[in-house]
Amino acid sequence: MRWTRVYLSMGSNIGNKYYYLLGGIFAISQLKKTKVTAVSKFYSTDPVGYLDQDEFLNCTIEIKTQLLPYELLRELQRIELKLKRVRKFRWGPRTLDIDIISYGNFKLNNKDLVIPHPRYKERNFVLIPLLDVIRDKSYISSIIDYSDKSVRVQKKEKLLISSCLVGKKTSYKGTANYNYIVAELLKDRFEFIETCPEVEGGLSIPRLPAERNANKVINNEGIDVTDEFEAGAEKALEKALKNNIKLALLKGKSPSCGIDTIYDGTFNHNIIPGNGITADKLLLKGIDIIEVNKDEQ
Repeated sequence: MRWTRVYLSMGSNIGNKYYYLLGGIFAISQLKKTKVTAVSKFYSTDPVGYLDQDEFLNCTIEIKTQLLPYELLRELQRIELKLKRVRKFRWGPRTLDIDIISYGNFKLNNKDLVIPHPRYKERNFVLIPLLDVIRDKSYISSIIDYSDKSVRVQKKEKLLISSCLVGKKTSYKGTANYNYIVAELLKDRFEFIETCPEVEGGLSIPRLPAERNANKVINNEGIDVTDEFEAGAEKALEKALKNNIKLALLKGKSPSCGIDTIYDGTFNHNIIPGNGITADKLLLKGIDIIEVNKDEQ
């Protein structure tokens, strides 16, 4: 089946807006037969329709997918629900809204799905981010209302990033856990504050694999390395607080950086609910975390 280029508009105006937008982007990247290929700048925009609500944070992404339009729609709605989207009334506040703007050259006009989106040409909060990522810019540029000041590009937000995700060889194997979206698509959209708590806590590269067991971290030779993990976690937290960071993108399943699920301490590749040492400290300070893994593309 052939790949189709699709443009998606995304918006959030509840809570940590970057958490919901980036959480949505990484969730989309994990869909079968789908790749995220471009991410726009991020824009603050005034609400439309229902005005008594917070301003929105908007972006547009380009994807390539083999999912059919209704398959894609169902997956996007599932992601919205996972990220706590509640549809109380039209135009109302939301944690995450994902709209299909176009699906290749395909046209559809049904009750629950219209492609291209019927109102995208009237919305600068769609058109301006779309101009960042679309291949043929001439038409989009010609219909933007440049006198409209309700769409404002955001300054680069600081994110705490596991250094292995951007290609640094800091993993226990002495390799990187390179992630294309982080290293290529987001690098110009954010200011990265890199961390590898295990190395910053005094452990070598490479090092023996370690897993968390209750409040201890033990390597596969039975040596307790909890102190090093705790020291590294404190340094990562210090970086986050110093830079007023609200969101971290951390390597999943790690005994330092894992969020929600980690290995169980038996070195048998068993996954259990839990967080890494660093993740726990960041969460206690109100810093949101998104799990990112190697090569989600």
